[in-house]
Amino acid sequence: MMAISETSLLLQAERASTTCALLWQRGGIAAEPAAEVFATMPLLQNGLLQPISDNEYSDTPIAYTLTAPLLIAFSTLSQLGEWQLALLGLNPRYRAHWLCLAAARCREAGNMRDPQMLIKIISQLGNASAWVLEALEDTSVNPQLCAGPLSDLEYELIGHSLHDNAALPALLRILKASYQLNSIAQRSAHEADSTLATLPPIDNNPKALDENWCARRLLALPYSLLNQTKPHASWILTERGSSSDTSSHLTIFTQQPWLFLLSLLVFVQDAWAAEQRDSLLLTLPSNQNAFSPTEISVVVQGIEGDEVNVGNLAAFLLALFNNLNISLYPKIPNTHDLNRALAPLIANLLSYQIWQFKEGGRNEAGLYSINPDFSDTCYSLPLAPIFGYRSARLQQAMKQTARDIRAAKLINIQGSGL
Repeated sequence: MMAISETSLLLQAERASTTCALLWQRGGIAAEPAAEVFATMPLLQNGLLQPISDNEYSDTPIAYTLTAPLLIAFSTLSQLGEWQLALLGLNPRYRAHWLCLAAARCREAGNMRDPQMLIKIISQLGNASAWVLEALEDTSVNPQLCAGPLSDLEYELIGHSLHDNAALPALLRILKASYQLNSIAQRSAHEADSTLATLPPIDNNPKALDENWCARRLLALPYSLLNQTKPHASWILTERGSSSDTSSHLTIFTQQPWLFLLSLLVFVQDAWAAEQRDSLLLTLPSNQNAFSPTEISVVVQGIEGDEVNVGNLAAFLLALFNNLNISLYPKIPNTHDLNRALAPLIANLLSYQIWQFKEGGRNEAGLYSINPDFSDTCYSLPLAPIFGYRSARLQQAMKQTARDIRAAKLINIQGSGL
């Protein structure tokens, strides 16, 4: 019969894993269920979950959202269940048996004539091999391949108990992710204030459009890439309502954050060109449909007219988000998938006459730019403040990102001798 303490441990793990699944599906959880998770995995409070407060004058969180380390950890795992177990691994009592399993696997591999299996296991563990080495050196522990107290939960989450032969790759991935998250949380705990400063909820007031794009905010991917996740619109920048509601530009921009960002991009492009310094070109290679582009190229033009292709639009936006310290939810997509998801947004911008497209000449690329009528609108009320001083930080980040990528490209070109 399982000991009472182990029974309690299992029940806590089951509840915590369920809440972690909700955390992933919504991108955040309310403060009350978060408190239960913290009781099971205290390290999650050390810089791994972002607190949200109800106003700028309160430090009391009403919710917590995912952070970049948790999103990155998910990208290294094969499924949600592995991510849930990796978070449980932040509790030493949960991961103790898994470390014994990994130690037994290492000992088993070490007895083989071919050392490649042991080398492979150590390689897949990464820095988590330090944990396993401690288990091997602990004379009070006898590592064995047997079911542990969480074996039923393991089977429920990933279809295997972690002591199964078929679960070895998952076991190594889970321990590696747990170790990386644990290291981040431990470093954060030794800082003066291990708790991240709170962020305000998403403000649906059009006047707060730019304020919502603050550092450590989550931006949900375009709807077509969200799959089973349903981001909480009060805590995460995400599409709200229908993109068919075109009653005003402000309505479009408050309900569709990606459309606001792409509208601001062509505004910056236009304003930058007017300064007669550097400029930004959004080009479309020939034989593509302007309303459904496969890939838009971003070109930065220098003062003397020299042009440097800095990559495609998706790659540029990913670099921009990195500079803004904004993480994409639920994962960082590859540029192919993001470019594909951007295509219907480009079609909307052209239909709303926010962007315009000019065909290129023979064998020349076409150009996207701001629609002249929309450009005039940006300099008059009610858009003037939003596309002026209120979004100055975002505009500067767009320019700096373009300059940084251009400089890096030029260094690579010079280094290659071209």
